[in-house]
Amino acid sequence: MMRPSQSLCAIAAPTNQQAGKKDWWGDAWMTDSMNGRGVQNAATALYGMIVRPVTTLCCISHNPAAYLAPSAAVFAAAVVLSALLPFGSPELQISGIAWGGTLYALIMGTINYLLPILGIFWVGRMWGGNRSFRRAFPALTYCLVPGMLGTSAFHAVLGLYALATPEIVLPDGLTMTSGFAFGEYIIQTAIGLVIIGWTFLLMVKAIHVLNGFGYVRSVVVLALAVLITSAANLAQGMATTAIYEFVL
Repeated sequence: MMRPSQSLCAIAAPTNQQAGKKDWWGDAWMTDSMNGRGVQNAATALYGMIVRPVTTLCCISHNPAAYLAPSAAVFAAAVVLSALLPFGSPELQISGIAWGGTLYALIMGTINYLLPILGIFWVGRMWGGNRSFRRAFPALTYCLVPGMLGTSAFHAVLGLYALATPEIVLPDGLTMTSGFAFGEYIIQTAIGLVIIGWTFLLMVKAIHVLNGFGYVRSVVVLALAVLITSAANLAQGMATTAIYEFVL
């Protein structure tokens, strides 16, 4: 008897003949292309996570070896993108090192992206689900796609907004952009909510496919993983503060 995730993957991407209709979304091209061919495989999976996430996650989870290297590249790209184009973080100078700078952002980005993946894998495994991290990592890593697209969109929209916002000349000769801070907050909040919602849906689908859990159980797994990740981030923050106060 097939597990729920297996039966789901079996019907997730019917052929054009089985569906009896035109291939509007390119599913046939997508499933035919995702056969372990390096760069094409990675690009097709990125496209698939946008238009057909369940089909794509099934392909990735049942052929993890073909997606291990591409998913590592996606993970690295997400970390670098978050470091070079952050939503914004304060600078904290410690012994001449800019802790809010690029080096710190790369280190913390790696940790912050890896912790949820490890948390989801661990909770699912403890609950009797998938026991292979090699299988879980590619599928969960491709769920970072919304964050990558959202970060890029945020800076693109913010740049266009800055060009369209009038500047005010102050008495001392300096200039400021009228209402820019409030507009930036609105843009950041709107795009941030889209990223969170989209990532949540993809993560739930990934947990569902990887472990064969129902959607309610998958949401619980994700919630527990978020709690574990939050606790780990809190411990990291406390450790950083302790080092700054008592060591450096």
